[in-house]
Amino acid sequence: MRRASDTIDPWASDTSESKGRASDSLGRRDGNLIRGAVRGRAEPTAPARIELGRAVELFCEAKTAEGLSPRTIRWYRDILDRAISRFGAGTELEEIEASAWRTWLVELRATLAPVSVAGYVRCLHVLGNWLATEELTEALVIRRLAKPRVPKKIIEPLSDDELRRLLALCGTRDQAILLLLLDTGLRVSEAAGIRFRDLRQDGSIKVMGKGAKERLVPVGLSSRRAIGRYLAARGRGEPDEPVFLAELGTGLTYHGIQQVLKRLKVRAGLERRCSPHTFRHTFARNYLVNGGDVFSLQQILGHTTLDMVRRYVSLADTDVASRHDLASPADHLLGRAVPATAARVSGHGRRG
Repeated sequence: MRRASDTIDPWASDTSESKGRASDSLGRRDGNLIRGAVRGRAEPTAPARIELGRAVELFCEAKTAEGLSPRTIRWYRDILDRAISRFGAGTELEEIEASAWRTWLVELRATLAPVSVAGYVRCLHVLGNWLATEELTEALVIRRLAKPRVPKKIIEPLSDDELRRLLALCGTRDQAILLLLLDTGLRVSEAAGIRFRDLRQDGSIKVMGKGAKERLVPVGLSSRRAIGRYLAARGRGEPDEPVFLAELGTGLTYHGIQQVLKRLKVRAGLERRCSPHTFRHTFARNYLVNGGDVFSLQQILGHTTLDMVRRYVSLADTDVASRHDLASPADHLLGRAVPATAARVSGHGRRG
């Protein structure tokens, strides 16, 4: 209990009160200094520094040791080599300001699609996070780079008529490749990587997907027969040999399959996109339209989440177009409503 003499005089002058507060403040400060010394508080140190070229070399070596696929390592390397060309291998990473990185990204947009530029930023984030985890440098600038917005464009699937036109121009090998892509939605790298050991007796194919994750992909009867016709002409190979061969007898590569589709697109007179990824979207759309469910589709495509699968669902929602035909306010107003029996979607187009 405080004594009367210890209480603050309500009539005391401002000077005496401020002296009391100053004394208390000095006491708290001295106490904090003593506690800091006892705890061994370290003085702030300057962030570690590393040259950009050295950082890239260590990063790529580490990712290789982690077992990332050669294609992923090459993707990292290609992007980071362009950064080195822009800023110099001997430039310390901490010396490159955020404005310099942003200027570079803007320059890239002159020749690259927004999705590709976003990939550059994602690569820099991975590099920065790895450097910080390894305590080589804080890399705050590249870790905090804002990812550019990417327009969400729908990749229109190929129509049945376009698919038939492409298949009519195919030889035995190319027909097997197209039907396989259409029937499974394989990534082009997965199709190029198929070996004889991957052809299973139950009619499925074992593929190596992203992140070195294997999965079993079912293949329909028509596609299996097309592959069988190709193998009858090609001849069976050893378990480790690639199934699809180029004209020179070597394994058909990722780029080789892309070139096959480019040539067929020109010969078929298609003016729209016709890439391996177009076939992946076409498979997903048709699979859902024909009664497949999103969960088995996710497993077949090798997606870890349903986020990407939801984009395919929007392509397959033909019921929306059909219902709109029946309930169109403008058509009802003008007396042009379509009878229920006539409201149908044909291919990818609606009624005229």
